[in-house]
Amino acid sequence: MVKRSRAEEFLITRKKILDASRDLFMEKGYRSVSTREIAVIAGITQPALYHHFKDKEMLYLEVVKQLTTSIQADMSELTEKNLPLEESLNEMVVMLIEKHPTNILLMIHDILNELKEENQFLLYTLWRDTYLRPFERVFEQFEEKGELQSGISALRAARFFLSAISPLFSEMSKFETAEPTSVRVAETIDFILFGLCKKEV
Repeated sequence: MVKRSRAEEFLITRKKILDASRDLFMEKGYRSVSTREIAVIAGITQPALYHHFKDKEMLYLEVVKQLTTSIQADMSELTEKNLPLEESLNEMVVMLIEKHPTNILLMIHDILNELKEENQFLLYTLWRDTYLRPFERVFEQFEEKGELQSGISALRAARFFLSAISPLFSEMSKFETAEPTSVRVAETIDFILFGLCKKEV
């Protein structure tokens, strides 16, 4: 058996830390996760963790950077397909749930309330470019066709859309229905775009 070099061991340990951190942060939020818990799941000691990251905040920053880079690549691939608007929204949301099941509202809360001020804008920018901008671009197509209600901009529509789909990322949602993810997403998007109640003309 070939013995790994110190550089290889370093990278393997770093990956274990990031994998454990990503799962915990996205499930429980920044405040509820301790570096001790991360170290246990990664199978290392706390001092070993601090050898790679000076504190929990630096670790969270790296997790979000990696996560958003991956999501941006997947989002770009979908938006380049030039699908019909409703189908595009469906594919984007299903992809996020199945490949990147991040609690969007929890992430926003962490960025605005748990981190140092100098890191808040950096992470907000990453969040905006990863989640908000792709949906804003889709709604700009609605806007250009005159399909958004008067006074509602693509940006406002995208912000509302993200808030409305956030329950789909909750672990609790799987107990509320046995329907496949694609069905739940399609139903939610239909509610958002066309409403719940009949409207008299």
